[in-house]
Order: sequence, then structure tokens, then C-alpha cells
Amino acid sequence: MRRMWSGLAALVGAAFPVLAHAQTDLSSYYSKTYNDCMNAAGGSTYPMHDCLSAEHDVWDKSLNVIYQTRMASRLAAGKTQLRDQERAWLKTTQKKCDHAGDDEQGGSLQGIEVDQCYLDETIRRTLALRALS
Repeated sequence: MRRMWSGLAALVGAAFPVLAHAQTDLSSYYSKTYNDCMNAAGGSTYPMHDCLSAEHDVWDKSLNVIYQTRMASRLAAGKTQLRDQERAWLKTTQKKCDHAGDDEQGGSLQGIEVDQCYLDETIRRTLALRALS
């Protein structure tokens, strides 16, 4: 049942890009390795950054694979549309995430909030692309 709801949420996010940016709990998508890493970091920002970076790398690779798969299954017009959507997502994500830590400006958590934003947006985009056929 949970899989059905997460699939439905990803499909809605793909169909309505504004909803894809809604703040949803993504904790169930974080890997055990990431969760263990963050717990071991004990709130210290340097190791937290390493945890976020490693988890983002995993999700970014997954995003790239699913994007290439979806591109390969489309005709020219569909490829152009998907490419344009991806470019728009990249711009929106950069705009959002580059300012995610503004409330912590100058503090050690600023970079963590930015990294967390990029991780979460990458997960959301990956889920949205997985929901496309």
C-alpha cells in the first residue's frame, strides 16, 4: 500500500511540477548507510557534509540512469520535452537550494542546509522520473 501511495505521489509530482517541490518526508528514501553516517556524525557539520555528499552521489547516479532510460524510450518531440523539463528542474533547484541555508548565513549549518536541499530535490526528481513511462 505504501508503495502505491509513493508511486502516486511521484506521478502527481511529475504531472504537476509545482507539487513536486512540496515539502514531503523523504526519510524513507535515505539509505541505511546515510542514516548510520548521520547518526555517527553526532551533529558535527564536517562529517554531516560527507554523509550528505555520499548520499547525493548515489541518488544523482540513479537520476542520471533513469533520465537516460526515459530519453532512450522517447521519440524526438518527447526527448525535447523531457530535456526542457530537466533543464527547468535544474534551474529551479539551483535557485531554491543555493538559498536554502540563508537563514544560517555565516554559520556552520548553512552548507548543511544547502546540501540537504540538493539531496532532497534530487530524490524528488528521481522519483518523478521513475513514475514516468
